[in-house]
Amino acid sequence: MTAGELTRSPRLRALALIATLMALIVLLWRSDEPTLSTDAEALRGGSEPDSFVVDGKYLSFSDTGQLARRIRSQRIEQFESEQLTRMQRPRATLYSQDDSASWNVEATDGEFLETEDLMLLTGNVKVVRLADQQGPLSLFTQALTLNNRSRTVYTSEPVEINDALGTTRATGMTAWIDERILELNAQVEGRYDTGK
Repeated sequence: MTAGELTRSPRLRALALIATLMALIVLLWRSDEPTLSTDAEALRGGSEPDSFVVDGKYLSFSDTGQLARRIRSQRIEQFESEQLTRMQRPRATLYSQDDSASWNVEATDGEFLETEDLMLLTGNVKVVRLADQQGPLSLFTQALTLNNRSRTVYTSEPVEINDALGTTRATGMTAWIDERILELNAQVEGRYDTGK
């Protein structure tokens, strides 16, 4: 059937018009349905990060512009709604405010809670004071919390501390970074070499 025959036949014109109207009604009816949400969290799932960085480096400065800490991680995942950052194999250097000793910190895993300014480190945590007048010092534990606001470090896990004089073991500790005060909580035992 040609276009000329379609325009001459009233019956075919009516059928074509009805088909067009039906298609228009279906399209209008479907336009009232709500559109699907493209919320990023709904698409990726609640357990997946909003963003991630591979081999990331993070610098933090004091109010006076002095470098306060440098953090590196194999993978950094950020969860914006929770204000949480997770790190794999974090390595950090914490710089003293008075330019005395700096500290190197490393662990298997880490989390940074932005609202509380806390860094939670777990798995083979190692803290080393870089050389100063008192000599090297290292601390080993399985979990450690760094409170950046109060500049304290604490754990309830067993700790081992090695310095130039010997080895100290305890369960739980709190350290004030700037005041250079260390408080051991329980089951403290030490072995010291007095000949040094």
